[in-house]
Amino acid sequence: MTCSEPGYEGALLNLGSLRRVVLALLLLIAAVVLIRTYWTEILYIMGESWRILSKTRISYVILASSAYLLSIYFFAVRWQQVLSSIGYKLKATSLLPIFLGAAFVNNITPASRTGGESLRMVWANKSFGVSYTHAFIAIVFERLVEAIPVAMLSIYVLYSFPSLEIELLLQKSALTLNSIYLVLVAVLTAGVATWIFREKFAFLLRDVQQNRKQINKSFIPVLLLSCGVWALDVLRLKLIASALGLSLPMDSIIILSVLYLLLGCLPIAPGGLGVVEGGLVSLLLYFGLSLASAGSFVLLERFVSYGLSSLIGGLCLFYYGGFEIWKNTKSH
Repeated sequence: MTCSEPGYEGALLNLGSLRRVVLALLLLIAAVVLIRTYWTEILYIMGESWRILSKTRISYVILASSAYLLSIYFFAVRWQQVLSSIGYKLKATSLLPIFLGAAFVNNITPASRTGGESLRMVWANKSFGVSYTHAFIAIVFERLVEAIPVAMLSIYVLYSFPSLEIELLLQKSALTLNSIYLVLVAVLTAGVATWIFREKFAFLLRDVQQNRKQINKSFIPVLLLSCGVWALDVLRLKLIASALGLSLPMDSIIILSVLYLLLGCLPIAPGGLGVVEGGLVSLLLYFGLSLASAGSFVLLERFVSYGLSSLIGGLCLFYYGGFEIWKNTKSH
């Protein structure tokens, strides 16, 4: 029996489904055991959280939601700037539904901020005739430029908070044998992948070279818009804290913003569910907040950045035909 036969493929699918079911059951059993063990503490924390949330200032929540939606619009303007530089005269408002739909996809697929990229490429191709190569180049250019403000914020965090016991400069003692092996494996994997897909990479590099001068013209606008997006992220978190009456200094908010990005990029759970919340709560506890206050903050923030974006993104997918495009994304 070969791997191409239907019976073999069906057995593999059934085995994969069985593993997922067993994992889900184990997680459910663990959750039930934890709840039964700490039921009294959970009830107390829930009561405290409800007391804090009941005093939420709605005006600040509306401002935080507006800041989040404005950041999505900045993403659309940023992509429009890059596409315009290589010959696609599009309006940012035309690209906005694509980003809102991509936000929905990001929330239900692992690795936040990356799950919806394929949808963006296919949607732009179907609706506006943007080639897949140009769409991909524009997205990569966006990410590379966005890395600049991310690096600046990370350096700020590393230098400004020695109490976190993080050092920017590597010391010799940190270069253990295991870390060297890990770097070698990563380099070897990248080399093998480059060799296997060398023809596609060569074609892509030729296209990048042809559009290099044009795309570089959008560097400054893209950089400014990327900084604007991060500023809005920090502002949103600050408004959430203000809505709950929590006193969080701006330095702590910046650390939360950087950690939010790192945790959301981990391809573990859809939209970073569980991973993001656990990491943010742990950091807020480190900053001195009570468990009820930290949980309330994370719950309200995820309501804005996850719940609101999922609702609006789902509506955009439905209204603009994005669900059909999403179904066809896998084949591309």
